[in-house]
Amino acid sequence: MISIFRKIRKKFFSNKLSSYLLYAIGEIVLVMIGILLALQVNNWNEERKQNIQLKSILKKVRIDLVADTLRAKPILQFYDSINKYSTKVINKDYDAKTIQSCLLCRSLTTLYQPFVVQDKGYNMLKNFEELETRKNDSLQNTILQFYKQMTDMLDQSNEFVKSETLKNLDYFKSQPWFVDWMQGRFTEDMKDYFGESVDYRNRVASNFILASQNHANFIKVHRDNAVELIDQIDDRLESN
Repeated sequence: MISIFRKIRKKFFSNKLSSYLLYAIGEIVLVMIGILLALQVNNWNEERKQNIQLKSILKKVRIDLVADTLRAKPILQFYDSINKYSTKVINKDYDAKTIQSCLLCRSLTTLYQPFVVQDKGYNMLKNFEELETRKNDSLQNTILQFYKQMTDMLDQSNEFVKSETLKNLDYFKSQPWFVDWMQGRFTEDMKDYFGESVDYRNRVASNFILASQNHANFIKVHRDNAVELIDQIDDRLESN
């Protein structure tokens, strides 16, 4: 009889232990599932926040690009005028008798227009890219590469053209007619220099290549690429 009770008790405790183990395992699985779901929801929320932030940054980049394209227009028009009259001076279309009729001709080498890139949105995008883990966004990478290349190029071009312009202005300062030139008067010596001298034609030719051509071309490249980026940003914003 005792042996029978022992068997019953053993079976009872064995079943109870199995039930406890199954219950404990089930609880652990439920907790793990809950944690995974919470992590997934958190990831979704973080991704949503990142998308909202990126969308806001792209809008700012777009505003900067539009501002750049608008700013480029009058600068390129300015250099078109410089090119037009520089070509006339280089080709000797003017001489000492006719140079006075061209007011811009006496200032071709002492005028320049810098082009400053609007980069607030770009800096925001750089900071966003450094903080977030997403590195495979093609539009984001394209914008960052575009700004890095064009900003460096235009900054160097601005400094170079400015330096050349100041050199020409310093040369003018050394001439006896500088005060007359500054005050808009045209003396006989000035007519000879601006209308006949090889030195001035050389300076105009140099400025034509370095400023009117190279500098203006950099601005055109920036403008044209900015227009393309604006279209890409619009497509991204519309798709979101």
